[in-house]
Amino acid sequence: MKKALGRLLVGFAATVVLCSPAAAQWVFPPGSSLDVPAGGQTDLGCSALDMQGTLNLNGGTVTVDTDATFGSGSNVTGSNGVISVGGNLISTGNVSTGSNTVVLRDGCDPGNTSQISGNFVFQNLTISSTTGRTFVLPAGTNITVLGTLTVQGAPGQNVQLVSSSGTTAVVNLGPNATVVRNFASVTGTVQIGAVTTVAAIPTLSEYGLILLSLLIGMAMYWKRREFAAHSRRLS
Repeated sequence: MKKALGRLLVGFAATVVLCSPAAAQWVFPPGSSLDVPAGGQTDLGCSALDMQGTLNLNGGTVTVDTDATFGSGSNVTGSNGVISVGGNLISTGNVSTGSNTVVLRDGCDPGNTSQISGNFVFQNLTISSTTGRTFVLPAGTNITVLGTLTVQGAPGQNVQLVSSSGTTAVVNLGPNATVVRNFASVTGTVQIGAVTTVAAIPTLSEYGLILLSLLIGMAMYWKRREFAAHSRRLS
């Protein structure tokens, strides 16, 4: 019964597309799923993806040429699949894309800027453009890449990485992560790799410094007395 209901919801989600082309979207409500078989491809075109259910990637590819939103209760399963997004990538919770690759690229949205917002954990993340696109990363430590981070532009059309605010946007890297950068411009407010924190050097308080000075003075006094006594014994 639950499986039949899930398929019904998927069918409903696949057919509910808003009338205006600019606002068209595919909505997968909680409890529904979008299954992409191995080697298969699901192309949503310029219709946005609103995933509140489960995206099952079994080596297949789902292509969205505009925005893709993942709800807080959404789930991405499977491995070796690809989520290809040509607009903004949004999460309303903590979203892991599993053992798959997410590609952010040029799409059908007007303008030349894409934004990542929310918290994401990626196995592999590719940020690419042939038009000098600007990708806005969320300020803070909201993005983690465990496998390979690829930032790929084109000759004379560098990919631009900027922070969503004046504070630093950090792309956290897993212990075995690798970074590939070609024709990429990374502003000073974007940090690739964990921010290095320098441990503070312990310091003494004012009274501690006074006590240390007294101890050093006493040590020098006793050293002088020992030296004087030794000199008298030799004479």
